[in-house]
Amino acid sequence: MKLDVCFTPNDFNAEKYSGYYAVVIDVLRATTSIATACANGCQCIMPVSSVEEARAIKLQNPDVLLAGEREGLLISGFNLGNSPYEYSREQVAGKTIVMTTTNGTVALNKAATAPKVYTMSFANASAIIYVLQQAKKDVVFVCAGSDGKFSLEDTLCAGLAVEQLHHITELSDTAMAVQAMYRDFSGNLPNRVLQSSHAAYLCRIGFENDIALCLQQDMLDVAPVFAAGVIAL
Repeated sequence: MKLDVCFTPNDFNAEKYSGYYAVVIDVLRATTSIATACANGCQCIMPVSSVEEARAIKLQNPDVLLAGEREGLLISGFNLGNSPYEYSREQVAGKTIVMTTTNGTVALNKAATAPKVYTMSFANASAIIYVLQQAKKDVVFVCAGSDGKFSLEDTLCAGLAVEQLHHITELSDTAMAVQAMYRDFSGNLPNRVLQSSHAAYLCRIGFENDIALCLQQDMLDVAPVFAAGVIAL
């Protein structure tokens, strides 16, 4: 079993990672919202790359919920933004959600060629780590990043997974790096993440409470899988 880490979706190469399971991480906030929606009984989530694609699906399927953000904010005409607080059981139970976000859904579609694709956040970290331990497959963690750049919170979440799995795996250089970063930062994780550029931006636009929620570990015992264009349990 080998572990590798892509710091951004642009680092993922389908040929290089042929046969690897992929774990997509967008802590702030898409994969936290996905885990929340799945835990609260949504039927499935369809991650799409563009607002136009989401609206076209809605025209054909009026009952779906449109969800996502641009520049962190609710998209005009959409039902839900990208805050995990919005994905309550009352809102999402039994619903199909069509989601488009700046970073997370882009990363998901980039990794879609992997034989198995999971979505991970701090909220469902132990559930994902458990299924990876059972599968005993090579794994690449794909950090969604922020606008194509390195993102601290996604990297630390990957580091948490590597820390839990390292004793049964072979680590790449990037996997060793994220493990070391997690070990260094884990004692003061919220304050460290609050200093990151993406967290600071979310605070400026009014989502400081989202950050605190997204950094809580193991709130949700779900392992969402992305296959055939949809995310479901």
